[in-house]
Amino acid sequence: MAERTTAVVTAEDLARQGRVGAAVSACYEALALGDQGAYVHTLLASLMLEGDFYDEAIAEATAAIEADPDCSPAYLALGLAYDRRGGMWDQSVLVWHELAEVVPDLVTAHVQLGEAFAAAAFSEEAVGSWKRALELDPRESRATYNLAIASLKREGMALALPLFRQAGELDPSQDELFFALLGLEDAPIITVDPARVKPNREARLGAAGLALKADDLFSAAELVRAALDEQPDDAEALALAAYAYLKQEAANEAMACALRAVSLKPDLPTALYCLGVVYARRTGLNRHAARVFIALAKKAPAHALVHVLLAESLLALQRYEQAGKAYRTAVRLDPACVRARFGLAATYLTEGRHAEASWEIRRAAYYDTKRQGLFWRLYEEYVAGGEDA
Repeated sequence: MAERTTAVVTAEDLARQGRVGAAVSACYEALALGDQGAYVHTLLASLMLEGDFYDEAIAEATAAIEADPDCSPAYLALGLAYDRRGGMWDQSVLVWHELAEVVPDLVTAHVQLGEAFAAAAFSEEAVGSWKRALELDPRESRATYNLAIASLKREGMALALPLFRQAGELDPSQDELFFALLGLEDAPIITVDPARVKPNREARLGAAGLALKADDLFSAAELVRAALDEQPDDAEALALAAYAYLKQEAANEAMACALRAVSLKPDLPTALYCLGVVYARRTGLNRHAARVFIALAKKAPAHALVHVLLAESLLALQRYEQAGKAYRTAVRLDPACVRARFGLAATYLTEGRHAEASWEIRRAAYYDTKRQGLFWRLYEEYVAGGEDA
């Protein structure tokens, strides 16, 4: 493997800073100086992909792979370019299969391979790829969403719905919603020592919220208990307790705390969230979940995931048109919401609108891979491997 030239290193720095035009110019400078190695072509492929120049991205990624058949970030760029261009599913399948061979433990490669198989109408192979992804990472929500879509196509919503719920629970954005409703969206993850918290309600509840965000359920429980000892009818403290019980899969206790909190303060967003989630998890309570999430959507309409939760409860009630409307609201608020995109795809499938459903799944894949920053992780590993060689 050839060493990186100064122009390539400059292009890397510029690309990481988001200065796409300057990075492209640096790559072309490297090419003008005779550099035809995998690095420069891989960078150019990624940059072209960033600008939605798919044919150019395909050409550059292909050149990188010709220079080094083990260049994993080039396979990633090539596969994404084929997928986003559309209509080239046979080539896409081959590329994702190659990436899965080059980096066998790369979960996203198996997820994308499954999506390419599905687009090429190889349903069984698609399911096999998503199951392989879940073997590597049981918390891979996108693979679970895809399995839910496959189940919907084969068996209908009744059997697909549990998979949609499971995928939603794997999505970390649901916990993020609770802390956004709590006002701790931007709060750092810190260690809380209950013994050092001031003995007053505001300090205890604030520290309990931080402890829950750090997944320290013991400290949170101690602080919430102290607050409830002083004021048993504290709705905010009861909502925190409900969330802690939800995290421990204690549905009955979570329901009791959330119901009491809502009876004391009917418009408390954190209490509505906990009550809606626990209703959604219990068989036969979807109608109650929908009512609670409607109330939450009125109280916190700016949060995309609130509308997703409402849509999922409507989906369970087979109110597909209303579910689609809620999903579209979520996508409008947050175009990168993968969960909303898959849900919207499900509603389109119930209406027989397969083209729109496929487009939503491709958009979900686009935003999910972008969120992961996967290209740079593979690129850095590739660079490190070249330096060690």
